[in-house]
Amino acid sequence: MTREAACHCGQLRLHVTGEPQNVSICNCLPCQRRTGSAFGVQAGFGTEQVQITGRFNDFARISDEPDHREGIFHFCPDCGSSVFCTAAAEPDHIGVFVGSFADPSFPAPTESGYENRRHPWVGLPDTIQRHHPGLWDDVHPLYEAGRYAEAADRGVELIEAHPEQGYLYYNVACCESLAGRTDAAIAHLRHAIGMGDFAAQMAAQDSDFDPIRDEPAFKDLVRP
Repeated sequence: MTREAACHCGQLRLHVTGEPQNVSICNCLPCQRRTGSAFGVQAGFGTEQVQITGRFNDFARISDEPDHREGIFHFCPDCGSSVFCTAAAEPDHIGVFVGSFADPSFPAPTESGYENRRHPWVGLPDTIQRHHPGLWDDVHPLYEAGRYAEAADRGVELIEAHPEQGYLYYNVACCESLAGRTDAAIAHLRHAIGMGDFAAQMAAQDSDFDPIRDEPAFKDLVRP
């Protein structure tokens, strides 16, 4: 399978081979501003799947997620179309914005992020996995104040209400690590990693886990 993505004027083109690793919707406000639409849709590919021709400029933005990852958005300097994105933390990965393919038969997304920002008139199939990062907003002030045990307890309540949200397990594990609840922190981190490899990558560099970093169980979960 080969596909071609392009900017509005056609100066910047991406020749893509193979199927996407994932396709996702992002409802966050920055993506709404970036696209001028209600949400963005992106497909993930390995860099070896994508050949880029043409000129492009970059815009970098720091994520407000716990990893504070820098995302770099690449756009055509002539027509301004945003075509693809990359991240230094994932050098082997490239995200191509699905609209750039101009192909209604392109594979449908399987997940939707920032559900708390989704416009209420936008309906999604029940098969799409939903992510609600805004659930942690009321707990974050406790974390910032150093009240880690309280934050962990509130987080556990959120997990009971929203067990499908992997990031809650990760955030609770962070708080439990800082609160000295080693066994609970490792258990929740293990669950988070089971729901997505991103958790292991984040934990490897997250100072919140410094109190338990030398624990054998932690080392088994998070390898350098």
